[in-house]
Amino acid sequence: MKILLLTPGINKKYNDNYFAYNFMAESGIKILAISQRENINKGKDMELNPEFEREGNIVIHRIFDSLIQLNSLIYQTIKFPKIKKIVKDFKPDLIFCEELSNINLAIKIKNRFNIPLVLRVEFAYNKEYPYRVLGIFLKKFKFKFTGDFFPILIGNLIWNWAIKNCDSIISCHFEDSKRDFKDDKLKNFYYVPWPTFLPVIETEMKKNRNRIVFAGAFDKHKNLKEFKITIPLLLKNTPINQVYIVGTGEDLKIIEDLKAKYPDNIYHINSLNRNDCLNLISKSYFSYSPAIRGGWGFIGDSFALKTPVIFSHNHYGFKNNIDSIFIIPEEIDKTVNKIYNDKFLYEKISSSGYKRFIKNHTSEGVGQRFIKICKEAIQNTNE
Repeated sequence: MKILLLTPGINKKYNDNYFAYNFMAESGIKILAISQRENINKGKDMELNPEFEREGNIVIHRIFDSLIQLNSLIYQTIKFPKIKKIVKDFKPDLIFCEELSNINLAIKIKNRFNIPLVLRVEFAYNKEYPYRVLGIFLKKFKFKFTGDFFPILIGNLIWNWAIKNCDSIISCHFEDSKRDFKDDKLKNFYYVPWPTFLPVIETEMKKNRNRIVFAGAFDKHKNLKEFKITIPLLLKNTPINQVYIVGTGEDLKIIEDLKAKYPDNIYHINSLNRNDCLNLISKSYFSYSPAIRGGWGFIGDSFALKTPVIFSHNHYGFKNNIDSIFIIPEEIDKTVNKIYNDKFLYEKISSSGYKRFIKNHTSEGVGQRFIKICKEAIQNTNE
């Protein structure tokens, strides 16, 4: 199988997705990627990648200089003769398009070469949250007197155009898996999580039975206000006597007030390097995520390190007392004590979270899903 990949940035140093594609390539699939040279590194700085790169079964042509060029109809038209020649020589069986912003180029290639198209998006378009997808573009059409009317209208038109031309659509957003797309006439829709690295660290190190940890940005996606209820209950009524919190942000004062009240029990660290953070998670008896959306990095690392995670919001399809621990904030002490008193349940949650991570969230697990979806798209086209 040969796959033409249209992607906004592909670099093994910075892009998690690269390793899912690399797994596919190592499985015998030939991948030709079309992208841009500019790439944002982990320090949020811009870095120029080589125009051409080859590694094993992955060949990368960075035909565009920037993401702006890649998404520009003018530059797509200017560069299309070069793209057409590369695609013609490669003879792909399928187009795998990353993000709705690249859909125009993907459809143009699909129509020219008559091959199936799979679109992968971070979020499926939702008129209730019109700016999650193509936000910068759609905000250009938001005016004082018309509000969100034109952005929603244009967003719907683009999404329906994508549905009409795509053979399959993949979303990385769990909430999309609950949506009914029948009215959109979308037949082949899949939820596949964002790929994550398996942490390289000893997972069997002894855990501190008295420690709980949270690590992550203090942003609007985290309900840190519940800490004002839960942390006092944990310190007063459970064996937990060490609460480690790593991070900073808009709700920092909540943590500072709690630390002032419990100076011997709460340890606040603004930032840690990755290895030290992984060690802290691995040695803790519980992780605790107050996230209402996102926060996967900390959650995924906790699953991978076999540290059971406590949640007050189920935003990733977690399974209570199977791979996760659900709490009502006002009753967190009762729930945690139940886990302390049931060693079998603790080990079950620890093991199931790890298995979930390996199966669904590693580059290998995600890569296997991509292969299956691509094969089905090709098969459906040939029938």
